[in-house]
Amino acid sequence: MKDLQYKIEFTSFWHTGSGLSSGTESDLVVIKDQNGLPYIPGKTLKGLLREAAETINQFDKELVTQEFINSVFGEKSDDVKSDPPKEAEAFFTDAYLSENIRQYLSDKEEQKQMLFKNIASTKIDDNGQAVDHSLRHMQVTIPLELYAEITDFPQDFINQIENCFAWVKKIGLNRTRGLGRCKLETLNIG
Repeated sequence: MKDLQYKIEFTSFWHTGSGLSSGTESDLVVIKDQNGLPYIPGKTLKGLLREAAETINQFDKELVTQEFINSVFGEKSDDVKSDPPKEAEAFFTDAYLSENIRQYLSDKEEQKQMLFKNIASTKIDDNGQAVDHSLRHMQVTIPLELYAEITDFPQDFINQIENCFAWVKKIGLNRTRGLGRCKLETLNIG
């Protein structure tokens, strides 16, 4: 078992939601850590990578094997008839800005606010007119690099997780509308 470090490089605005609003300023607010900086929960990353693994497995059972899926992500309870499902061997950490950037921004509230922007959208009817009361504001994060780890990763599956990394092209809300474009890249296996 090894710890696999990887980078998420965003090339567009992105939004991973907190489920909260900020009143009149924004209907949807980005999830932030205790220091007010954006991050992505490990549970979200695990789900995206599992979805990628299952999709690839449907098309090519050698590129991503069911053994890899069960080992790294765990078995789903509906996959097992009598025995309890196999738990995941690996653990997915949250993805954060680099430690240097987090330290630099720790006491700089004005600079932290520059990481975020509000964008607006509205629903358009069949005549090309804005629908009344449909204007929404969403907080997004500027393109950044975040770093995460998969701990206790089975070393035999490095190529398969990299296939999953290559499959994930967008993360977060409104992926079909151009938000969340990204690239995942392995940094270190130690």
